[in-house]
Amino acid sequence: MLCRAKVNLTLHVGAPFSSGKWSGYHPVESLVVFADIGDELRFATGDRGHDLSIDGPFSEGLNAGADNLVSKALERCDAPPTHAILTKNVPVSAGLGGGSANAAAVLRAFGNDGNGAAALGADVPVCYLSETVMMEGIGERVTPLSGLGRLPAVLVNPGRPVSTGAIFNAFDATHPRKDPARTARTGSLLTRALSGSNDLQPVAIGLEPSIQEVLDALDAQQGCQLARMSGSGATCFGLFQTEAEAREAAHTLSRSGWWSVFTWLGETG
Repeated sequence: MLCRAKVNLTLHVGAPFSSGKWSGYHPVESLVVFADIGDELRFATGDRGHDLSIDGPFSEGLNAGADNLVSKALERCDAPPTHAILTKNVPVSAGLGGGSANAAAVLRAFGNDGNGAAALGADVPVCYLSETVMMEGIGERVTPLSGLGRLPAVLVNPGRPVSTGAIFNAFDATHPRKDPARTARTGSLLTRALSGSNDLQPVAIGLEPSIQEVLDALDAQQGCQLARMSGSGATCFGLFQTEAEAREAAHTLSRSGWWSVFTWLGETG
């Protein structure tokens, strides 16, 4: 089962709530698409209870215990004894929603209707749908956007994991506006992406300057129409005019020693 990687084409963030149910959480507004690449999950009958094993190019150092989101999702589904095998194909702490996409895939596989997905993480509800959406609230309000097609893209990660907590702390120190900005609600997928920004990008670059190096390298590639960081980073994406230009850019940037892959973002082909 493919757990499609999440990409925030825009990410607007407001000041954290000071009280109420979501105290400490940030309101967000984000145009979210999904890639045709991601981690993979397989399931086998377990002897008793649930257990998880992890392999793949980005599996080193990952915790396969009860704190893993896959294990938590299995418990939430009240699944039968299951051995889950996770192949970790995308970088960790990369702004691609990997753990959330994996948890969401478990919910879908075992018949959970997505109820309570937000309890597993703010990105799990959007990953449960795994389609182009506008995400609002703290991430629990998702509105599907059909008919916007897909875009050829390159995902690049400099191999430097960043701390989401540290980035949000740095962002809060900038005294952000109460309500997040708004992405355009009309136009093509590219037009809507161009209408917004990623509010976390400047502070992320301040903490990890290699993000700016990646953005500059993407921007310099032929046919790149937009280069931006996804989520809290450090993965960045480039949107291209043609598939051929995107594939060539992915090949070129991989020579820098970065993780660089071609993908389609948006609706499945």
